[in-house]
Amino acid sequence: MSQIPPSPRPDDALSADDAQLAALGFESEFKRDMSLWANFSLGFTYLSPVVGIYTVFAIALVAAGPPMIWSLLIAGVGQFLVALVFSEVVAQFPVAGGVYPWARRLWGRKWAWMTGWVYLFALLATIAGVAYGAGPFVATVVGFTPSVTTTIVCALAVLILATVINLGGTKILGYAAIFGFAAELVGALVVGIWLLVTERHHGLRALFDSFGAQGSHSFLYAFLAASLIGVFQYYGFEACGDVAEEVKNPGIQIRSPCAAPSTSGAPRQPSCA
Repeated sequence: MSQIPPSPRPDDALSADDAQLAALGFESEFKRDMSLWANFSLGFTYLSPVVGIYTVFAIALVAAGPPMIWSLLIAGVGQFLVALVFSEVVAQFPVAGGVYPWARRLWGRKWAWMTGWVYLFALLATIAGVAYGAGPFVATVVGFTPSVTTTIVCALAVLILATVINLGGTKILGYAAIFGFAAELVGALVVGIWLLVTERHHGLRALFDSFGAQGSHSFLYAFLAASLIGVFQYYGFEACGDVAEEVKNPGIQIRSPCAAPSTSGAPRQPSCA
């Protein structure tokens, strides 16, 4: 005689994602319609290796010469470890809000309050800096003569466009992130291959020759100054976690997108040889 299966209880109808949030004291209000690729693309475009390199590559090259390229590898290894920490924290606390709720659960309200304010100012500075840095490029594309005024106007236009995309919802943001990821990947590969094939004028030994960039001082000082390029190149690992609550099964899937951007910056740098 077969047994009649018991009727499902309300708790049994909860998904694993909702159950994990319920254990943390949250009730999800998101549709979880951001795909894994969209989440990865969001983290990649936030890090944006092409933007970071084109903005500060010349400064680092002047400071320490071609050997500055090794600072990217050193910073990349260290920041990859940081990215692994972020991915583990996000997997344990996949909630919206970014570093504030993580810090609150790990260290308490006082540290979370300080972390939240630091993160807020960091975001404001980052967004303003990136928009202003994009101003001259946008001005050139639309046919303006680059100047302080046109740079500010174009930067404001970039900020308005970014705001409209964010207000469009998760799917629109995901599509924009995937488009940005594809465009940056193709652009980086095309430019990198073109430089290596047609504009290579030195051998690999040039990567170990500073050409006197340090002047009369120790090369260590010059190399440390140039290594600041890594600060502008490897960051934003928390971007994937900020929207973890909008991804299905974030406890498992969010780890790879959170750590992967840190490995995607260095291989796409143009050669200084």
